Amino acid sequence: MHVISASRRTDIPAFHADWFMRRIRDRRVQVLAPFGGGVFEVSLDPSDVIAIVFWTKDAAPILSQLEELVQLGHCFTFLYSINNYPHFLEPNVPPLTHTMKVLEKLAKLLPPYSLRWRYDTIVMTDQLDERWHLNNFRNLCLELAPYTRECIFSFCDYYKKTIRNMKRLVPEFQEPEESRCVEIAVQLANIAESRGIKLKSCAHDFLVSDKIGKSRCIDPGVLLNVVDSQERRSAVERLKFVATRKDCGCAASKDIGAYDSCAHGCVYCYANANADLARRNLMKIDRDQLCLDPKICGRRSRIDTDAHSNE
Repeated sequence: MHVISASRRTDIPAFHADWFMRRIRDRRVQVLAPFGGGVFEVSLDPSDVIAIVFWTKDAAPILSQLEELVQLGHCFTFLYSINNYPHFLEPNVPPLTHTMKVLEKLAKLLPPYSLRWRYDTIVMTDQLDERWHLNNFRNLCLELAPYTRECIFSFCDYYKKTIRNMKRLVPEFQEPEESRCVEIAVQLANIAESRGIKLKSCAHDFLVSDKIGKSRCIDPGVLLNVVDSQERRSAVERLKFVATRKDCGCAASKDIGAYDSCAHGCVYCYANANADLARRNLMKIDRDQLCLDPKICGRRSRIDTDAHSNE
């Protein structure tokens, strides 16, 4: 049995909910491997799936589908990124007022503690300085405390395409030194703690302390509270930890998304080469195709027998 990650590579709930549910009903999906270019088929049969972990900035489009997902025998949890950033960083992410309405509905459908908030990624600019982030985070903790007990955060990792996009669109961006990140993180942890929220660091172990835990975005501890059978609990306990990058604490999962297929347009995003390409790809994707990646339409696949396919 395996965990389905939906997805680190794109926002499936926001932009691909219909496609996803068609794959769920078909009980299979195809995935383009990010390294090597092989095409794999992954089972979505409930007997093969421990749980589904949704990553999103807008769960509204999939809300109406969740009851069917339960009826079909699936368990699921949400990682919900809420940054409340200005338009110049997140041009197409819904406003906080919309997000709070969605969270209120989502919380009624989920087991306790299975809705986790991501303040991710922290981007520093001349405008979004330390003071701005502390005030923004304080306000978000106040809003989100009724819905979550955990906040996963990280400071922006500047990959080549991230740097390229930031230099073009946000040239005043900053790359804070580790010592400054530690100082800011401690203040964030104190704010979160005052609202009953535990702060956890994603893939930055230098930030882990008595106040800040180590994040496991694919977290067996959370999954044990989500799954609905002894068979699934046993499968969770057998999961291996498979890092997707340095300091990652995640358990193994199979990610079914595709890069360059999210229309939020976040300038800092590592999963999109650029917003224009993502928009063009969205126009190509057919909700009936087995794979979300438009590059492999019509190509033959082989059954995925790998132990995991995190990234």
